[in-house]
Order: sequence, then structure tokens, then C-alpha cells
Amino acid sequence: MNSSKSKVRGSAMVTLLGGIVILVSVIVLLAKLANSGYHSEVAQTTESATETRIMPSGRLQLGDGAEPGQRTGQQVFDKICAQCHAADSVTPDSPKITHNDQWTARIAQGFDVLVRHAIDGFNTMPARGGSPDLTDDEVARAVAYMANQSGANFTEPAVGAKATADAETASAAATSSVADAGDRGKEVYDTTCYVCHAATSVIPNTPRITKNDEWAPRIQKGKATLLENAMKGFNAMPAKGGNPNLTEADMKAAIDYMVKQSGG
Repeated sequence: MNSSKSKVRGSAMVTLLGGIVILVSVIVLLAKLANSGYHSEVAQTTESATETRIMPSGRLQLGDGAEPGQRTGQQVFDKICAQCHAADSVTPDSPKITHNDQWTARIAQGFDVLVRHAIDGFNTMPARGGSPDLTDDEVARAVAYMANQSGANFTEPAVGAKATADAETASAAATSSVADAGDRGKEVYDTTCYVCHAATSVIPNTPRITKNDEWAPRIQKGKATLLENAMKGFNAMPAKGGNPNLTEADMKAAIDYMVKQSGG
């Protein structure tokens, strides 16, 4: 009898111990399964390692591959300015590129004024078009690019140190050339064109110098059209302003002079 009871107790003990062993084994296996594939080490707890583990699976990087300060006017326009100044933009009170009539009054203020407004911000336009990483030269290039697509003839600052030096040399030569052309233009105006185009002229349907509103629609046609009309005659205006001795260069200089004095 006693022997039988001992056997029963022994069997129950073995069953209990076996159950405990199985339970512990299951817990250990579950723990390993939950942590599989990641075993931390001291080297993996550095700040850089932590940042690497928690970084997003993808990153968006803005850029066009150009070094800072080396972007051309068109590159800056395409990336920044187009948002408000594209030809099909719907942003109010922003001159749209190629819409010459929207740029005429602004171009008349001069390149330096437009660049300063673009750098400092003007009305609703934020400084540097909202892109603080743009350099002064990059902003100036963008201004020149947009204005030149819209009736102006500004010189876009060169890219690179050597190009800048070359541009300064070319600018000095161009300034001298422009001065000579300007003198000739004024001379032709004073001797021929003033008869009809003087500010005090009373001849109808003739744009008078310094009267920007009278010149705006004509400037919009482009200087090539103005030169062709001046050379061949247009409406009541005779060919070459009635002076057949004037050359095409003379007429171009006179047109440049009058347009510059009248908002172009």
C-alpha cells in the first residue's frame, strides 16, 4: 500500500517538473524569437549609429548639382522664381516672364534697383525669392534672365572667378561702346528725330521721348521691329526719318537712345 502511494507521488512530481521545464523552454524560445535579427553591441549605441537606425528609409535632397554660387540665371529661375514669375503663373502682382508689358515699368527702374528688390524683398516677394541660400550674384543672374526674356538687355553676371574677371573686362569695353553708341544716338535724335519725337512735339500719333506710356506698346514689339519701321518708314513717318544719309547703325543708335529715355 505504502509502495503504491510512493509511486503515485513520484509520478506526480516528475510530471510537475516536466511541465515547468517545458514552460521555461517556451518562454526562452519566445524571447529569442522576439529579439531575432538584432543583438545590440556597445559599438552600435553611438550617436551616429542611433541616427542611422532611426533615419527614414528615403531622403529628399533639393539641388541641381551646381555648386553654391555657381547657378545660372535660368537655373535659379527654373528652381525658385518660376513659382511666381513663370509665363503661366497665377500669382497676382508678379510680372510674368515674356509678358513684356508687365516688365516695362520695372525695367525702366534699372537693373540695380530690380536686383536690390529681389535681394531684400519687395511688397509680397520675400527676400531672395524665399531661398536664403542664393548668393547676390545668383539673384542678379535670375533678374537679368527674366528681364532679358521680357524686353530688357541686361548683362547677366558671369559664373566663376575667371569668368567674373573676363566679364568685368568685357563690361568695361561694353560700357565704352554703349557710351559711344549713346552719343551717336543722341546726335541723330537731336538732328533728325526730335522734329517729331521731342517731348513737346504736337505731331499726332507719334511717341514722344520720355513719355513712357506712349512708348510702352511700341517697345513691346521689340527693337528689331522698331528699327525695320524706322528704316522703311511707318504710317506717316518717312524712311530714316526723312534723312536718307543715315545708316542702319545710326537709326539703331537713335532708337536705343529714345527707348532708353522712355522706359525701355
